[in-house]
Amino acid sequence: MIDSAFLTDQQLWQRFKEGDRTAFEQVIERHYSSLFRFGTRFTKDVGLIEDCLHDLFVYLWEKRGALSGTDSIRKYLFKAFRHKMLLELQRVYRRGWVGEEEAAGLASEQNFQEVLFVLEKEQLTGDRIRQAVDLLPVRQQEALYLRYFESLDVDQIAQIMNINRQSVSNHLHKALSFLRSHWDRLTS
Repeated sequence: MIDSAFLTDQQLWQRFKEGDRTAFEQVIERHYSSLFRFGTRFTKDVGLIEDCLHDLFVYLWEKRGALSGTDSIRKYLFKAFRHKMLLELQRVYRRGWVGEEEAAGLASEQNFQEVLFVLEKEQLTGDRIRQAVDLLPVRQQEALYLRYFESLDVDQIAQIMNINRQSVSNHLHKALSFLRSHWDRLTS
């Protein structure tokens, strides 16, 4: 038996699809934390995030034989989890369990310490960065998060956000341009 730690994403995914429980556990172990952090972009409700993750992984296990192949498990999971979170937030909003802003996929206080490139360059506190990034439209915030915290490339972000590559580039460019042009005013 080959240690799943040495398998490529394609090999690990294939083993998981064939019912290898160890491979499935490895998929969860490798991606749970980053998926959880990504969920905080949509809501601060830890229980809701954990429920969505649990439901996603149960669904994947139950439907493993019918799932398509992938060369990037991370990209596949991010896209599936994003879809799951947005559907769940809409569902709980209709029942009155969360506010409209949260149901739209927004979080009122976003933790953007992940935008380390700005922190290192400007040597400013995480609170100032968070305040500046909070002024951006949600899609720009999401693109920044995926690019600079999750280290995804533009093509992967486009697939996760369900938009084209050029739109991702535009979101990133606009966000960075805004932050650069308003930095002094935002951090004083």
